[in-house]
Amino acid sequence: MNIFIMRHGQAAPQASNDALRPLTEQGCEEVCLMAQWLAPQVPVFDRVLVSPYVRSQQTWQQMSRFIPGIQVDDCNELTPDTDADLTASLILAYCEPEREGNLLVVSHMPLVGFLIESLCPGTLAPIFVTAGIARITLEKGHGGLFNWLEGPHSVRTQHAGAWPLCGTTG
Repeated sequence: MNIFIMRHGQAAPQASNDALRPLTEQGCEEVCLMAQWLAPQVPVFDRVLVSPYVRSQQTWQQMSRFIPGIQVDDCNELTPDTDADLTASLILAYCEPEREGNLLVVSHMPLVGFLIESLCPGTLAPIFVTAGIARITLEKGHGGLFNWLEGPHSVRTQHAGAWPLCGTTG
């Protein structure tokens, strides 16, 4: 089982409420770039768990243009200040380590970093850039293995000009 943990794209600095902050145009482009980079590796997400905050919802909307999700759930346990160990337990409840599949989690800092730490014994919480995606491989009896963490800047450098810009989510 592969677990992909993603931080939302760049969001507007202010809104009447933190949960209402939308993606900026740059945030939309970051997510689009990451989706195009990930699509050849992941043909479909078996399950997608998304924070109810606007910026995370918009991030999933952009991702879903390139990688479909079979089952998509809004998840109140994915807000920025949620307990990472509790959320990691919830994520593991959705996973079946003995089968192959792909689960995407779209959330916020600092939770995304702490989820890596909770799911992968011996790994410290990494810092995610906006639209950053980490991959964890979950193996029965072994816990999570932290495979990689990529962001728009590293992907753009590796594959300069490979993907067109997406435009805003509207």
